[in-house]
Order: sequence, then structure tokens, then C-alpha cells
Amino acid sequence: MHDFMKRGQFHILLWVLLFSSIATGIRAEEPGKAAKQSTKQPNKAAVFFHRAGQWIDRFELSGLDTNYITLPEHRWRITLNNGEVGIRANYTTWADPSTPMTLRAQTTPSVELGFNAGYRGLGGGYSWDVLNAYTTNWNLSFGNKSLGIEFLRNVSTNLTGQFYVADQLAANTPMLNKGEFRISNTSLTARYVMNAAHYSHEAATKQSYIQKRTAGSLILSVSYLSSQMQILDTLKYIKDEDMSTLMDGVTGMITRQVALGLGYGINYTPNHGKVLLHASANMQVVCYSINHVSYMTPKGVYLPGEPHYVLRPSSPVHVSGSMRAAVSWEICRWAHLSLWAQANNLSFRSKAGDLTSLNISNWHWQAHLNIGVRIGAGKKRAVQVLGEPETPFGPAEPTKKSKLPQWVTDYFFSSSH
Repeated sequence: MHDFMKRGQFHILLWVLLFSSIATGIRAEEPGKAAKQSTKQPNKAAVFFHRAGQWIDRFELSGLDTNYITLPEHRWRITLNNGEVGIRANYTTWADPSTPMTLRAQTTPSVELGFNAGYRGLGGGYSWDVLNAYTTNWNLSFGNKSLGIEFLRNVSTNLTGQFYVADQLAANTPMLNKGEFRISNTSLTARYVMNAAHYSHEAATKQSYIQKRTAGSLILSVSYLSSQMQILDTLKYIKDEDMSTLMDGVTGMITRQVALGLGYGINYTPNHGKVLLHASANMQVVCYSINHVSYMTPKGVYLPGEPHYVLRPSSPVHVSGSMRAAVSWEICRWAHLSLWAQANNLSFRSKAGDLTSLNISNWHWQAHLNIGVRIGAGKKRAVQVLGEPETPFGPAEPTKKSKLPQWVTDYFFSSSH
């Protein structure tokens, strides 16, 4: 309850700042009163909010080369979102060393509609799953100049699955239909951008920054990954022995992994940020992996709980990864549009000689279309209120000369600006 109250107070403060900023930004002058306003002292509340906005802008731009990255003129943004999410999963067991049996499953793609409201890099929103394809579907992210955190969690029973024997569609075999099994994917990733002075990872997706010149960066990350599959309709095992054979008696499994990542991202703009093309890929070295498997108990055997067995990975480390692509368009200083897509992979192969030979490959993908407007006081209004010939962002800091070649500082790594 205490955390809920704190979040409520925080959102109330944000809305107070929003309406105050809008009020100070869109106030129009009445005809014939320009002379009076030129001598009238500005409202103290307006001065306070503009001073606070300048301080936040300077903080957001500190350490950045403003020849490459800048902030939108208007601080507040409201965005309408359309998103789609899907999962493709492969679970492979072996009836014998030469006969793999694979369950290939996929979810019904969701269609989401939602909104987002934010102030600079801080914001939040809500979306509705129009087709009710997911029981749970969370996508939370936070990012600033160099650090970013992303949390994904989705649970769905809207899956269908078919069995393949030796990569051929198995004839006369049962199918898994919607509601018969459940799949859950969870990931928590923290990233660090090594060229934050010149490259903004947030510019293409959230558009909280504007990438004025083309730049790239190496990206370091650490991730926790989890995938769970559970057969809900276990009566199929009783009714159909072929199902038990195809699944090798497995009724559920949980895979947990920890991965260290090295990736690369690039922002390309041909017209100083008006249009921005983004691409990034992240190679993840899975250094910890474990799989818990539950089996169907023999007929007539009663156990107080479901037995779980541990499957070890076939090798101490293996490689997985993720990728992202985006395009954004700054339509004008008040409106923007972006389209971006992302795919994450989780894989696991069990150690030879274990209870079950298991090979897992899960892909979780998402695509989003965002249309937004920016509101609040602009540069002209800030100058009128503060009486200073200075932009709301403050003067740009002079660029420090780097000893590294420009092709390195533009596309791979740079020290703080």
C-alpha cells in the first residue's frame, strides 16, 4: 500500500507539472497588450517551471555531444500505440538417436491498442489486448543516456502445436489445441551504451532524444531469461498413448538462464534527424543454464506433488541473441511517428545421457507503431518568461578533442563528452 501511495503521489506531481507547463506554453497574447506585457513581471510559477525545465534539460544533455544528439523542443509527449506480440517455440525430444520428434507451437498474435504519456525520458502508459491473446503481457523499459533496463513478461494459452517426426509433419498424430498448454516467457535485461556521447539507443523507439548525425555504438548487456511450458490437458496422456510417446512423458518444463551480451547498434539519418533508421543486434553468451522437467506419473501411482527433474546443459556456455530494427519520422516539432520491431531468442540443449534428450528454441517477437504529439512551452515562450536569449536547453558545451580516430568515436566508443 505504501508503494502504491508513493506511485500515486508521483503521478499526481507529473500531471501538475504537465498542466502547468501547457498553461505557460500556450498562453496567447491579446491584441493591444503587448506593451503592457513587455514591462510586466513574469508569473513566479511560470519562472519556476521554466527554470526547472532548463535544469532537467541540462541534466539530460550533460555528457552528450549536442552536434550528434539533442532534445525535442517540447518536453511533454502523448503517444498512441499499436502493438503485436507473438511466440514461436520448438521442443524436440528423441525416440531414438536417429529419430527426433518436435513440437512446433505458436501463439495467436495479439493486437494491442494503448497510450503513453511522458516528460522527456520519463513516462508510462497502458495498453489493451484487443484479442485477449495473452493472460499476462508486460513490457516495461527505462533508459537514459547510457543505461537502459527492459523487462518483458508474457503468458498465453492461445497456442496451437503440431508434431514433426524427423522434420516431417507426423500423420495421424494428435495436435495440441488452444487451452491445452501454456507458455510463459520472462526476460530482464540491463544494457550499457559505450558511445553514449554520440549514439542514442532511445532516439528510434521512444524518440525522447533526436539523433542529428549518424552514429553507432558497442553495447554491453546482462540478462536473466526464463521460459516455461506446461501441458494443461493431461487427460490426453490417459486417452492417447501416442501423445505420451511423442512428448516422451514430459508434461512441463522450466528453463532459467543468465547471459552476458555484446552487441552493436547504429542510427543512420540522412537529414539531421528528420528521418532515422535504426538497427541493432545483441549476441548473448549464456553462462548459466538449467532446466527443470516434470513427467507424467505412471497409472495408479499417486504423489502429493508433481515430480521435477533437473536437466543440465550439453555445454557450459552457448550463444543466443536478440535483434531490433526501427524507423522514426519527425513530422514536425509537434508530431512524430515510429515503427519498430524486436525479436529475442532462448535456446537450451540437454546433456547427453540425461533422462530426456531435449532441445528448446523459443522466439519472442514484438512490433509497435507509435504516433505521438509533443506539447508544452517552446523556446520562444521560455525566452519571454525568463527574459534571457537562451534556449530551454541551455548553451551547448564545447566538444573535447578525443585522441581516438573519429571513425572510432563516431561508430564504436567514446569517453564522456
